[in-house]
Amino acid sequence: MKKDHHRQGGSLPRQAHSRALDSAFRILARRDHTQKELKAKLRQKGFDRPAIEGALARCLELGYLDDAKTATIIAGHLVESGYGPLRVRQTLGQKGIDDAAIEQALARCGDEDTQVLSARRMLEKKAFHLSREADPWKRRQKAYRYLAGRGFSSTVINMAITDV
Repeated sequence: MKKDHHRQGGSLPRQAHSRALDSAFRILARRDHTQKELKAKLRQKGFDRPAIEGALARCLELGYLDDAKTATIIAGHLVESGYGPLRVRQTLGQKGIDDAAIEQALARCGDEDTQVLSARRMLEKKAFHLSREADPWKRRQKAYRYLAGRGFSSTVINMAITDV
């Protein structure tokens, strides 16, 4: 008798909300996501706006969804992988992180000296490829383009390529 009662009067929205929340928990268990990413994944799974909004609200309430924390984690991974602040900013912006959280996460990039060291490490990994270019000017241009593509500023790049 109780099952019939639950199926009447709004149980479908509650079931959709519950399924959306369960799906959100499974998604967040794999890795941290931004609100924008989680919303997109739930939408792909076919949940409607109210179910998605309810799941997001509950995840935020429980502390499972934190864009600022996620931004810092992503920035750390990017910096460890040899990317500069311009790439970090771009990636975080694409993930829907707000400007304040991006600015906070950019602290992971370190100061200019730290960025120069990181850029030089990336050039060391690329040394064999760069050494195949005999013309020093073209070699510097290749190094510059490579570091610019990884998101380093022109100031950092110019300091990093002094020995190229």
